[in-house]
Amino acid sequence: MNPTKQHAKLLKLQAKAETCLSREEAQKIIRKADKATSKLSS
Repeated sequence: MNPTKQHAKLLKLQAKAETCLSREEAQKIIRKADKATSKLSS
C-alpha cells in the first residue's frame, strides 16, 4: 500500500478519535488505526 495514503488515513482517524463520544466508536477507530499502522510497518 501507499505509505502516504496510510499516513493520511491515520490523520483522519486521529481527528475522528478526538470527537468521538462512545466507547464502541473509539474501539472501532483504534482497530482501524492498528490496521493502518501494521500496513505501514510491513
